[in-house]
Amino acid sequence: MPVPLEGTIPPVIAPLAEDRTVDVAGVRRVTEHLLAGGVDGLFVLGSCGEGPTLRRSVADALVAEYVRAADGRVPVLAGVGETSTERAIEALRAAEDAGASGIVAMAPMYFLADGDGEVIRHLEAVAAATTLPVVVYNIPHLTGHPITPAALAAVAAIDNVVALKESSGIWEIYEPLARTASASGLAVFQGAESLIARSIAAGADGAVPGIANVAPGLAVELVRAARARDASADDLQARLDAVCDLYSSGFWLASLKYAVSVLGLAAPTAGAALPGLAPEGERRVRDIVGRTVGTRGAAA
Repeated sequence: MPVPLEGTIPPVIAPLAEDRTVDVAGVRRVTEHLLAGGVDGLFVLGSCGEGPTLRRSVADALVAEYVRAADGRVPVLAGVGETSTERAIEALRAAEDAGASGIVAMAPMYFLADGDGEVIRHLEAVAAATTLPVVVYNIPHLTGHPITPAALAAVAAIDNVVALKESSGIWEIYEPLARTASASGLAVFQGAESLIARSIAAGADGAVPGIANVAPGLAVELVRAARARDASADDLQARLDAVCDLYSSGFWLASLKYAVSVLGLAAPTAGAALPGLAPEGERRVRDIVGRTVGTRGAAA
């Protein structure tokens, strides 16, 4: 199935059982919830999906279960955010075996180097190791390596590099990268929820919003309205921003996973090192979900 490089492709959470193995039933519930909201694809093993921190066996199983749950209805992209090129290629081999439709590649993490050379070499090697479409993912505050416009232009010439996902959340970083991507023929996706309407008005092809795990219908409606240049986009952006207030209830991923649990889709279990929410934070998430989403996962 060709990857539809437009629309709403949420970075899905990782439903985990108490022993931190994959909660298969949770994956199925989350998938059906998102598809009912009208999403155009699923991105597994991003930041929302704990890709860089899950045990390799769990990460690989998570991709396979989301592919199985999607059952060909939408493409499933698999993240290969790793500390080295060797680990990223190992991860993409597992994603290929699981039936992923495409790969999302970050810059390598941990060892920092000056200049673009390390980032370019890494992305070139990842793209060369697969025939699947590759999305370049810029999230410099987590990788420590920014993907610059010059680096993006260099790797955009590779045939199977097809899109940019930009998640810095900073317009002054996003805009030149988006301009470079568009000029190079790549699709452009905004990963920061608060910038969706503005980015699409400036030419982005879609969004990868984590908050769609909670309110997929609203996220899809916003992206479609913005792409249609509909006047309702600003109001929809404000409504999505109101749902995103739940991120400030504590650690952002704990807040997101707890919100998904409030909807009855999956437990809030996350990696052992990640902090959970205090009771006050849980109450705040329940209040925000109740006011903005209700119990169906689509804003009224």
